[in-house]
Amino acid sequence: DALCERFEQYDDLEVRAIDGFALMNKVEQYMAENTYGPITRIPGKAWEWNYEAGQKLRKPVTKMVASMIKVKLLALLEDFKPDVILSLHPMFIGAVLNVLEEAGLSIPLIAHEVDLVDIADYWFDPRVSLVLAPSWESYECTIAHGVPAEKVVQVGFPVRRRFVGEYPRAEHDGRVITVMSGAEGSGMIHTVVRTLLRQTDATINVICGRNRKLAAQLRKDFVKKHRGRVRVYGFVAEIQEVMGNSDLLVMRASPNSVMEAVSMRVPVVLFGQLAGQELHNPEVLEAHGVAKYCPELSELPRCIEQMLDDSGISVLAMREAQRKYAPGDAAANTAALLRDWVYTPKI
Repeated sequence: DALCERFEQYDDLEVRAIDGFALMNKVEQYMAENTYGPITRIPGKAWEWNYEAGQKLRKPVTKMVASMIKVKLLALLEDFKPDVILSLHPMFIGAVLNVLEEAGLSIPLIAHEVDLVDIADYWFDPRVSLVLAPSWESYECTIAHGVPAEKVVQVGFPVRRRFVGEYPRAEHDGRVITVMSGAEGSGMIHTVVRTLLRQTDATINVICGRNRKLAAQLRKDFVKKHRGRVRVYGFVAEIQEVMGNSDLLVMRASPNSVMEAVSMRVPVVLFGQLAGQELHNPEVLEAHGVAKYCPELSELPRCIEQMLDDSGISVLAMREAQRKYAPGDAAANTAALLRDWVYTPKI
């Protein structure tokens, strides 16, 4: 979405955004799209095991996905005739390249990584024409996995236009803390909310994303009991308004949500991450000063008090670090880079 917004300014580009899962048949699409959320919500090591299995089974998974998307992909390519394919999902990189190779099509594929430091092996297909790395850490990881330096470009992490720049905060009484954990509402949100209600005096916004079961449980357990202190949301279209008017965001280290917060200069406390692609996000973000990591939920209220109770020094320091870490409009810069790449003659 962030990149498509910026592509619109170029009259000489025609862009078609495709959900890769929509290239599968209905049963395959349903199974693929409806397993991520439930697995990430299972306590324990369910997602870690799933991620590790996917890494070990990269070749057969790639072949399987290629067979699933082949018919619709070839029909799409015949209809649209793209000059380049841009992939923002690792599962489809090798699969698309397999289909192109088998069909004798020489359409270049560019991979835009979507993680900050732990980059899955699926991104490192030697047939990729260009890799866009959204952070210095992801750039180093890509090079370390043997991708030639001339094929890798470090870019910023793209966010939608409405998240770019410091948000004009409205005045409000008391503290407002927003708790969120990605679009699927995964993680220990219920425990986090209970802890904050018991040990802080803040008003709590809770973003549950598509997790309707979690939203219903939170409303049942907390809204009536703590009347006026808890606001429970599902999937919020204008989420920048909720985030921007918060004194602090308490969230999982999901790169999209975190980088939206960083781009808006909203202070962040991280309470966890998914194994695999998010494993080292908290420590990297904390090292850059753009977020504070508090892995022990029992310590979360103390971390928040430290952030908010020192005359604003910690908040101001974090906002300055966020400004330096995510300057300008990364999505616009990347769109310009891609346009130039398309129009540059290839030897």
